[in-house]
Amino acid sequence: MEHDIELLWLPLDRVATLTDKSIKTVRRLAEDGNYVVLKRTVPSGKTHTTKSFVMADQELTDLEKAYCRIHRMRPIAMHRELMTIAATTHTSLFVIGYTKNKEENHAG
Repeated sequence: MEHDIELLWLPLDRVATLTDKSIKTVRRLAEDGNYVVLKRTVPSGKTHTTKSFVMADQELTDLEKAYCRIHRMRPIAMHRELMTIAATTHTSLFVIGYTKNKEENHAG
C-alpha cells in the first residue's frame, strides 16, 4: 500500500471476507456505528456502479495486507481523494478490486 495514504477505504464485501462475517452483518455493524461507510460510484466494465466502502482501521489494514500476501493479490485502487474530516484534510484511497500477482519462476 502507498505510504502517503492516511485513510484506506475497502469495499464492504471485502471487509466481510476479511472479518469472516456476512455482508448483512457488516452492514448492520456500520448502521450501529462500528464502521464508517461511504458510497462511491466506481467503474464496472463498460458502465459504473455505486459501492459501499468501509474506512479501514489498523486491524482491517493488517488483515488486508496479510490476505493479499497469502493469496498473492494486489489491490487496484481508484484515484486518490482528499477528504476533509473535522477541519483536517486527509489523503484517501478507495480499493475497487484486486489482481493476482504473477507467479515468479524459481530455479530449483
